[in-house]
Amino acid sequence: MKDRLGRTKAVLRHLPPGISRSALMEQIDARFEGRYRWFCFRAGNNSQKNQRHARAYIDFNNPEDVIEFADFFTGHVFVNEKGAQFKTIVEYAPSQRASKPWSKKDGREGTIFKDPEYLEFLDRLAKPVENLPSAEIQLERKEAEERAGGQKETLIVTPLMDFVRQKRAAKIGSQLFGAKLNATETGTVALG
Repeated sequence: MKDRLGRTKAVLRHLPPGISRSALMEQIDARFEGRYRWFCFRAGNNSQKNQRHARAYIDFNNPEDVIEFADFFTGHVFVNEKGAQFKTIVEYAPSQRASKPWSKKDGREGTIFKDPEYLEFLDRLAKPVENLPSAEIQLERKEAEERAGGQKETLIVTPLMDFVRQKRAAKIGSQLFGAKLNATETGTVALG
């Protein structure tokens, strides 16, 4: 573990939950501008059920700045918009590492304009949309065709339709045949 003289990262705790990053930066930069290399702000939660204080992590250039920062901000009172007072605490950060910016580049970045599916999608978007004619226009066309041609549309008969027709005919035929048998036995005629 590093000794106290080597620590440069501090955490400022117990900030008001509603404080903004810019408001806090104004107060820090008024005295410590240019003396830190990294700053991270974690916003608080000001709901009735779960109130959580805001906090800030700061990595200073040298350890003396941390001590001066702690002397200045430990016990510093922040007042929120409702008048509530928040007394801050400055501590060494539990982890003295400062996060580095993400430098890994995605291999697919910038290749979308070469993707064939995307190019096909752009082509479909560029084509004008062909709207169907309104129902009135379609009805007028159909009536005009009927008057001019006088032909009725030929009905397309599929094998399934033939099969269903044969089944119905067989069913109706057996019902009629059964009704004739009953009529001859009883001497009455059943309709239906």
